[in-house]
Amino acid sequence: MSLFERHAAAIGAVSALITAIVAVAALIGVKVQLDAADHVQRSQSAREAYRAHLALAAGMPAFALPQNGCALIASEQGGAYAAFVDHLLYSAEQMLSVQPDWQASFLDDLAVHSDYLCTAPDSGGDSDELSDLLTRFRQSRCIQHPGCG
Repeated sequence: MSLFERHAAAIGAVSALITAIVAVAALIGVKVQLDAADHVQRSQSAREAYRAHLALAAGMPAFALPQNGCALIASEQGGAYAAFVDHLLYSAEQMLSVQPDWQASFLDDLAVHSDYLCTAPDSGGDSDELSDLLTRFRQSRCIQHPGCG
């Protein structure tokens, strides 16, 4: 009897174990690749949302840097201005979900919209990232600047 014949059962068991380990490693590799692809896609989507907001801001400077936010909110353009700020919040939400270190930048971007953000009621269904951003914003800005009364 040869060495392989005598140890066929053990060799079969070891090869089955190696096959199982390789299969598990392949599944883990697929999961890692899918997660990486999802992150890349979400990052790209967030950058596109932010670029779209920058283009919108360039085309609507009265909304991007309002001189009197309370008057703007009360005007017939108030709904369009609210949509503009909501678009900024949407792009912030998208970006913060993939890059939380952008929070300081968005706090700065939101500062010029204190009249609106300190007046508007909390919408409720925000993501954790956006909810945290708005909480930090309101704690730091709305105490000194309560909004439109």
